[in-house]
Amino acid sequence: MATTQKLRPAIKFGPGYFIREQMEYRSWTQEELAEVMGMTIKHINKILKDKQPITLDTAKVLAEVFDTSPQYWLNLDANYRLWLDSVPSEKEKQAELKANLYERMPIRDMIAKNWIPAFADVYELYDNLLEFWNSKKLDFEEWDKQITPLLARKSESFNQYKASYTYTWYHKAMMVASTFSVPEFDKKGLVDLYQELHQYTIQENGINEFLEKLNQLGVIVFVLPHLQKTYLDGAAFYCKNNPVIVYTARYKRIDNFWFTIAHEIAHILYHLDENNSFFLDNFREEEINDLETEANQMASEKLKHDTIIDFLKPKLNYLSKQDIVSCANELAIHPAIIIGKLAHDKTISYANQNLFNENVISLLDEKYCIADVK
Repeated sequence: MATTQKLRPAIKFGPGYFIREQMEYRSWTQEELAEVMGMTIKHINKILKDKQPITLDTAKVLAEVFDTSPQYWLNLDANYRLWLDSVPSEKEKQAELKANLYERMPIRDMIAKNWIPAFADVYELYDNLLEFWNSKKLDFEEWDKQITPLLARKSESFNQYKASYTYTWYHKAMMVASTFSVPEFDKKGLVDLYQELHQYTIQENGINEFLEKLNQLGVIVFVLPHLQKTYLDGAAFYCKNNPVIVYTARYKRIDNFWFTIAHEIAHILYHLDENNSFFLDNFREEEINDLETEANQMASEKLKHDTIIDFLKPKLNYLSKQDIVSCANELAIHPAIIIGKLAHDKTISYANQNLFNENVISLLDEKYCIADVK
């Protein structure tokens, strides 16, 4: 992202400053200079305040009075006028600051989500953002350096605007995670729970029971909607010594929820380390790296995707709703997950994804929903 900040030239002194120097050297008053130059005091006053441009005739008179060349005074005046044009007006300063802020953060979306309050002017917005970032200053050059790791780990379609907005979302997720209190992380316990994940998909209130188990094992988990242009499905990272799973409810389907949770657990168990301190996932990206591929494979395994296809293979050409139910009962997996797998493989139309799929947010305890997610 090319910064819009520009280097401003140092303050320039107009010809009035140098005329006053000559007057001081000679102990002249404005009245005396006006008399010497044959001008009115009002006209001299404007020249001294640099409110009156130096004309060629005036430059010639100044040259005679102070023993210089006319070009000297014309150059002083021209350089000063050019500098004046380069100094931004208050309106220009506000526009530049606002552009910098809007380039790096989805301001309207942040206000809509109550991450920051509405503002009356750009300086109030800036103060609100300082509070959001818990900073005394927003250093845009440093900011752009921070998003470089995001760009390095994403496909070429993940541009700088998306990276900057995603960085903002990640900061908010870290802030939210820091408010949770959970026990020390039990990695072995998470490995065991991961093997049992599919069983929770069919239990009554299984979603909340599974999330509660994660909390008991020291895993922080919550729902935080993605910001515009970030297209995030979920995330995994550490907050202090505890792993964190964030679900964005981008699609709000039961199958999407369980796949996201299974995918992020894989990252926690096998991928989070010093070189990979966070994973911010968009499952519809065309290009994914080896770690994302591995996490997808692990999530598919825990959700019995291959077994689903094997079970239904003889009936794929004439699937019925009862076939889905039979598969779900036999494999102890939620039917929405079966529908999701078949739609993903384009075995059935995406229009069928609503079968067995209610809004997953309606099934979640409120304590896991950080914002108003519908």
